[in-house]
Amino acid sequence: MSGLRKSSTAEQPGGEAAGQAAESGDRREPADPGARPSRRARIAEWFRALLRSGIALVATLAVLAVLGGVTDVVLHVTRHTSRNTATYSSIDAVVVVLDGNVSLTVAGQSQGGQGATLAALDTSTPFDDPVRTVEVIGGTLYLTERCPDSRCSAQLTLTVDTNDAVSVSAGNADELGQAVVEFNGIVGQASVTAAPATVVVIHTIVTGAVIGQLRCDTEVDCRDIATPAGD
Repeated sequence: MSGLRKSSTAEQPGGEAAGQAAESGDRREPADPGARPSRRARIAEWFRALLRSGIALVATLAVLAVLGGVTDVVLHVTRHTSRNTATYSSIDAVVVVLDGNVSLTVAGQSQGGQGATLAALDTSTPFDDPVRTVEVIGGTLYLTERCPDSRCSAQLTLTVDTNDAVSVSAGNADELGQAVVEFNGIVGQASVTAAPATVVVIHTIVTGAVIGQLRCDTEVDCRDIATPAGD
């Protein structure tokens, strides 16, 4: 009996330790996965999200700016040139209307030519081509040319019989002073209306009105051209 008591007495401390350990383990509460983060953590996460959004926005805008710049260069800055020549027969008068950055030289050839030759050098972009129309009605050559944008330009040379009647109207509101109209060696009636443009007269008596620059080889050639007071 005394042996049994000693045995149970010896086992008692170990049993109490195990019980205390079990009780201590029961007191540990597992972390709650659904618990809300602290206010400071929420603010930090909000700022990180805002920073990521800002970086993405800046990167997108940078890409769009690069693409837009390249597209603008290709479509509106890169220019190409083209040349063409056309001949018209049985012409005794010419009526020309120019709009925009278009320059024209009307040159008289030998008498009795009875024809006209138009040589054109056009400079344009894919969306800014010069627009030209040419019609021959009853011996009169009607020529119109328009540059719809300041990025395009045209240089025209019209060779006619020296006795042909020539009438030119020109205007260049986009680029003042860029358009040039030149008369050279026309004996027939010649008239010009230019506002604004630069008009050059050589060996031709011209009538009309010019707002812009007027250059004449002799005073007689331009005495019937009206200009603003002071010019």
